[in-house]
Amino acid sequence: MAFTKRKQKANQFDMNEVFRQLRTNLEFMQFDEQMQVINVTSTTKNEGKTTISLNLAKIFATKYQGVLLIDCDLRNPSIHKMINQSNSKGLSNMLSDYTDDMIIKTREEVIHIQFNEEDFPLDVITTGTKVPNPTEVLSSNRFRKFMELAREQYNYIIIDCPPVGYVADAVPVSNISDGTVYVISCKEKHKKQVKNAITDLQRTGVNIVGTVLNKVDISTQKYGYGYYYGDEK
Repeated sequence: MAFTKRKQKANQFDMNEVFRQLRTNLEFMQFDEQMQVINVTSTTKNEGKTTISLNLAKIFATKYQGVLLIDCDLRNPSIHKMINQSNSKGLSNMLSDYTDDMIIKTREEVIHIQFNEEDFPLDVITTGTKVPNPTEVLSSNRFRKFMELAREQYNYIIIDCPPVGYVADAVPVSNISDGTVYVISCKEKHKKQVKNAITDLQRTGVNIVGTVLNKVDISTQKYGYGYYYGDEK
């Protein structure tokens, strides 16, 4: 049993190190322009984008104050489940009450989480009340203005975005972001679909900053996550 605990700690250290490296890669990209709003998406559901969004936000909060995680997957919200919180109020409610002088941090919809005493708090906004028209909500001028306000009040914003392969929700979210991280699961047999989805996003002006290879077979790989940064061909 003691060996198992040590092994678990070692695996957790490895996982944290992967996300620290991912954060470092994003930080280095700021030499050209600030990477303040980072969007995370994938081709299909269950590729691990939500897990990566949450862990990336957590690792940013170990170093920076003012980190915000937003669940924009209005059709299939998951962030609230992962942090064991209610989803009764969230982004949709804040958008319905939006004003230009809104102080986001003080809103009751914002969940403040302190994962470790030595880390800064992470603010989380879940999706909130279900809406019948997610694409219209995320394409709205109100959402764009909300994100502009969030930029003024937070240093880094991580967005858990809907998958690209099912609906058009990912396009407006990606377009208001500084960079999009594309998650690809090794367990999915959809190389052509991934390539077409990335090409379509780039045609709409989305800045794909790189991809994260997820669900790697850990029996042959050092980590369960991989990453690659560069232009997608």
